[in-house]
Amino acid sequence: MKRFLAVGVGGMLGALARAGIFEAISSTAGLWAVNLFGSFVIGYAAARFHKKSAEFRLFISTGFVGSFTTFSAFSAQWFSLLEAQYMAAIGFALAMTAASVLMAAGGLAIGRQAMAK
Repeated sequence: MKRFLAVGVGGMLGALARAGIFEAISSTAGLWAVNLFGSFVIGYAAARFHKKSAEFRLFISTGFVGSFTTFSAFSAQWFSLLEAQYMAAIGFALAMTAASVLMAAGGLAIGRQAMAK
């Protein structure tokens, strides 16, 4: 039961944070912001919090980051671009994927450095 609560509270906070970002900046810039920041956080959390309780890890990864980042909005934006500009859609998908993976790798590296200290 504690694990479900951890995911639920993390999910609520992640969704509220995402809604706040989308409210503050345009949906396209917000999409980039949440996906790149979320990718960094998941990489950092994987390195930094692997020895924490299962509930804490679920709160951060499945809960907060899972609801903060948004693959569905990425997919919708991609299809919208695809209908208008085929090459822009391909560039968007490649850039978002590459940038997200690089941010996760950066978070993992920084998290590992923090653990080494």
